[in-house]
Amino acid sequence: MVYLPVQQPGALLYLGDAHALQGDGETSQYALETSMDVEFTVDVIKAKSIAMPRVESPDQIMVLGQAGSLDEALRSATTGLIQWLQLDYGLTLPECAILLGSAAHYSVPNLAGSSVGVALKLDKSLLTMPRLQ
Repeated sequence: MVYLPVQQPGALLYLGDAHALQGDGETSQYALETSMDVEFTVDVIKAKSIAMPRVESPDQIMVLGQAGSLDEALRSATTGLIQWLQLDYGLTLPECAILLGSAAHYSVPNLAGSSVGVALKLDKSLLTMPRLQ
């Protein structure tokens, strides 16, 4: 599932720029572009407010940080995942620090253009472990 922040009443959703293959960073501003046929459902979750895109797969949770520099994007993704862990999983800040310090997976999906993107992933299996005391 993909969770997107909506900050404008009546906002629209656009899908595009499909890639069949892309290297980390899309450093040359090119990927293997393709057409796409998709079916999807959109639900508006009015009681939930998030600052940046979130992705949840059967095995991982992920936050996408986008900013003008790699440092800012990394900071944004980290802050976003910490907020998710605190609000939805009930972890404390020290527990988040231990978890991310030992199990965070960063990748750089976008370096092209004036904005860079960092993805921070965490295996969901770690979230079912007993909380630290």
